Amino acid sequence: MYTLEDICALVYIREVRAILRGRFVADSLRGVSANAGIVVDDGVIADVGGFDDVARDAGTSTVRTYDGILCPALINAHTHLELSALHRDRFHHTDFVDWVIKLVDTRASMSSEDMRPDCVHAKQEAEENGTGYFLNVGNDFELNNSLGDNQLFAFEQIGINDSSAEKIFNRSSGLALRKEGTSTALAVHAPYSVSPRLMKAIKSFNNRRGSMTSVHLAETEDEVEFVKSGTGRMMDLLNYRVGKWEFKPSGVSPVKYLDSLGILDQKTLCVHCVCVDEEDVNIIKDRGSAVAVCVRSNLELSGKVPPVGTFLRQGVKILIGTDSRASSPDLNMFAELGAFYSRFHDIMDPRPVFAAATSDAAETIGIGNCYGNIDRGRKASIVYVPFEGKREDVFEYLVSSPDATKVTVEA
Repeated sequence: MYTLEDICALVYIREVRAILRGRFVADSLRGVSANAGIVVDDGVIADVGGFDDVARDAGTSTVRTYDGILCPALINAHTHLELSALHRDRFHHTDFVDWVIKLVDTRASMSSEDMRPDCVHAKQEAEENGTGYFLNVGNDFELNNSLGDNQLFAFEQIGINDSSAEKIFNRSSGLALRKEGTSTALAVHAPYSVSPRLMKAIKSFNNRRGSMTSVHLAETEDEVEFVKSGTGRMMDLLNYRVGKWEFKPSGVSPVKYLDSLGILDQKTLCVHCVCVDEEDVNIIKDRGSAVAVCVRSNLELSGKVPPVGTFLRQGVKILIGTDSRASSPDLNMFAELGAFYSRFHDIMDPRPVFAAATSDAAETIGIGNCYGNIDRGRKASIVYVPFEGKREDVFEYLVSSPDATKVTVEA
């Protein structure tokens, strides 16, 4: 009988020398190894291989034995940690625009100090449930940057009028430049809320820094109608939130619109892409952009899911995110994997699903040297999942057991 402490533990080893011995060690690149060992030295993976071999080479070390699966911690490719206080059960809505208006109004009534405890708790809970890294999109610069180093904070910008683009960009880029490296980027909220000039400035800024540009894209039919024709429910949102606004209808889909502005490339992450057609997907593929799929959020807000089968046929890289607590029940990436796999198990095998939340995500975001797989030089960000099954069932188990709970094990 497993105790609570045994059930799926995220292991951040800080001992100078330790060997983790798992009945199975699994990652999407190596596959599944039986009776394997992972040598950890000061929080970094020093060696990995058969247990007897690594134990012999490692010399005197503490050995920790795990009767199940050791695997990389998951990567949440799209979430909004700052919305963690705005639980979805507080927002009874009739449609997407209604949901956004209620969300924004509630958010505006809360200070950073009000939100911070829920943000910290939600992130800790997600980490305890197996998430090692977050692509975190938000508007509160100081709050989000205070939530830890295991994130790319995508500082989200909104501004539909070209006349205000320079002012918004100068302010946001000035803040982002205060952070060294690429742990902070700018993000485009959506094509219905960000002007062409501001989108181009954000994209150029991120590309110069080698950072991903995250953009909500083709999430609802309302967005498609507005971008193409300048009509529909999005007008109600802009009238309510902005007042005086300008937008020139593009006559094309949101994907084609962004492509015409030069926003789509290998460093662009298109979030959601629920309402796209074959031509849109082909453009995304040709530009080398990836798509972050958030199944539970999409079902909550539109009752639809992205056309994953089309993404697969076209060769578009798929990543997986939870979105926020305002549209998903939790930020548990194992639960999100379970929802994704249960929906698409007939067209996508377990191993590439697991890769979407580990190695593929790390490579796309640009953190593959630290996260995403179990290899020398990576961070010892490792998840333990108790498992009594067969080797050939390991990956299916990892993407089908969303109720697993875990605790952090400190040396």
